[in-house]
Amino acid sequence: MLNPNDFKQSLWALDSLGAMPTVLVKVWELAKDPTSNLETVGGLLRNDSALAAGIIRISNSPYYAPTTFHSNLTSAIACIGMTELIRAINLSLAHQLFARDLHSYGISASDYWTGSVSAALVMNALAGHSGLNPEDAHTVGILHAIGRILINRVVEERRFTIYWDGLEPIQAWERASVGFDFAEAGAMLLEHWRFPRTMCETIRWQLLPEKVTEQVSMLGLLQFTRQLVELTGLNFENKDWQFPEAHPFVQASGLTRDSIAGLLSKCGDDLQNIRASVDLN
Repeated sequence: MLNPNDFKQSLWALDSLGAMPTVLVKVWELAKDPTSNLETVGGLLRNDSALAAGIIRISNSPYYAPTTFHSNLTSAIACIGMTELIRAINLSLAHQLFARDLHSYGISASDYWTGSVSAALVMNALAGHSGLNPEDAHTVGILHAIGRILINRVVEERRFTIYWDGLEPIQAWERASVGFDFAEAGAMLLEHWRFPRTMCETIRWQLLPEKVTEQVSMLGLLQFTRQLVELTGLNFENKDWQFPEAHPFVQASGLTRDSIAGLLSKCGDDLQNIRASVDLN
């Protein structure tokens, strides 16, 4: 098992993971600043050619259904607007960071990407219903399991031959193998990238229901979303899922099976449209 200090040293050394998330944090801050505008944000995004290209591609996807295709960043962000821009950055980030198989877990890049985007879509939809910030919820959904990317890379860097067998609980395997579970690893990574403290804490406590002090909160929403995606499947293909009516978030937010089913149907359509614009090969 890795010594916690060894793990942290590996974390700080993973600079290759850090460029685009750092830009996301800056764009996020600009989006919340009433004095900023799309031109200011565009100037920041142009400094990252891969990110700019990803946003243009996504803005041309069936998800946004543009009437004309965009050939440059200015046109793309003017079309989708500031609110959707963060979601487009999230999807571009997911495309670039999640395009590698997690060999230590036996999880394909496609499944990891699908799980992250599905969670983001569900959180975005439920946040709007529950009075939470949809853009923040979308970002949390995209990044909620990013700790697994970090753990997988650390394991590969250290040339460890350890693999999850799929039998024991995945968090137990993580703790036994590297000393942390994916939630703690993800929070450490987001702190390193200087994400807001509240988001880091949401990622850190996602496995601990006792940490939810207010059910209709970002943490309560993430915990419910993780259960819902598990029940319905990565692609929302399980139509016989059992409505978790006893879940505290359901009871506090007034959700019903029919309202959730409608949201999930829309999320499924959005997922297919997004998938059409992304190539993970």
